[in-house]
Amino acid sequence: MKENLLKGIWSIIFCLTLHVSLFAQNRRERYEQIEAVKVAFITNKLDFTTEEAQKFWPVYNNYQKELMDLMKKRREYRKKTDITPNDKVNAELAYESKMLDLKKKYKKLYSKTMPSEKILLLYQAEHEFREHLIKQLNHRRKSTN
Repeated sequence: MKENLLKGIWSIIFCLTLHVSLFAQNRRERYEQIEAVKVAFITNKLDFTTEEAQKFWPVYNNYQKELMDLMKKRREYRKKTDITPNDKVNAELAYESKMLDLKKKYKKLYSKTMPSEKILLLYQAEHEFREHLIKQLNHRRKSTN
């Protein structure tokens, strides 16, 4: 009961923070705010011990940096206009492969910082966060139209 209440409170705080913070900020500030809310969301979902958190967050931050770098390269490649459709398809498959390799690499690194159960919770929390973020953004778009 107490756990459900605590999760409900966190969800309300999460929604309010996300909704208010996304309003009238530049792109970089919004990104930083979303990342801060994401950290709180993941921390709440995984219920880290102090030791786990100290080991996990540097690894996760490195993962996020590598993932963002890969996604940036992908976006830049997609903007190119002098590439054949076949080359674009091959490039997309190569990027998907690199993303999978990155996830496998970090799954191994996560296993050094926390038990498998929490790794599974991490993947679920990331998915849940993305879904919630998409719902919030869609709701915001509908409200402004």
